[in-house]
Amino acid sequence: MRKVVITGTPPADWVAEADAITARLRAAPNEAARKTILQEKEGFWRDDRIRDWLLKQFSNKCWYTEAEESISPIHVDHFRPKGRVKNLDGTYEPGYWWLTFNWKNYVIAGHLINSKKSDVFPILDGEIRAPANCSEMILKLEGAVLIDPLTDETRLISFDRDDDGCIAVLAGGIDDIEKFKAEKTIEILGLNRLDKLNQKRGKKWDECLSAIEDYKGARAQGAQALVWLMKETAIARLKDNIKYEAEFSSVAEACIRKKAPEPVVAAVFG
Repeated sequence: MRKVVITGTPPADWVAEADAITARLRAAPNEAARKTILQEKEGFWRDDRIRDWLLKQFSNKCWYTEAEESISPIHVDHFRPKGRVKNLDGTYEPGYWWLTFNWKNYVIAGHLINSKKSDVFPILDGEIRAPANCSEMILKLEGAVLIDPLTDETRLISFDRDDDGCIAVLAGGIDDIEKFKAEKTIEILGLNRLDKLNQKRGKKWDECLSAIEDYKGARAQGAQALVWLMKETAIARLKDNIKYEAEFSSVAEACIRKKAPEPVVAAVFG
């Protein structure tokens, strides 16, 4: 996973409409009244104004997988489920209805990832789920298990090559709670269950590994100028693969950090 960096703000007209709907939700006298409003505005989060803006934030990639639409159609997902919430033990709790029209709770997700996630949104043992209408600060302190792609916790998941492709794995050097969050995020989202996704990540890994091998092989060449050119070309290829807009850039980063010589790592990330 790679942290998604939000720049700017969504279209003002969409935000104004969303805020007005949220105000109505908060003022509703009971759950039945809230449901009426939610049914009336069903799908407002899929409006092209907000969807197109969100897509541009991460170069039309799924925020959970970095896959483009070639893996599955891309949807607007509610990171914290709006209707109901499913815990790891299979029990349910009321959802985060007050965040239904809050764009800060939206994630661009591939359909197959979004459908696997569904309503699952557990909280760490010993933590308390945030109450309705709470502040953003309370939400940040909630102790959610699922890794938010807008946070630095994306570093908890890395990648490795296997015989069939490239799979999501736990990053090294993380503590027990971080391991639990990474393991459950991989499981909840089904990051390794799609063969096509694993295979496409594998191609990215192999592409980077090829550039690394080209760098290493340059040492066997004769003319020093040619050696330098081959090395610089290999490094340029690797830099292209870790660009923010590149598909599976986090896979490329994992491959380089795990397989490349230290001078290459320094040149690519320095």
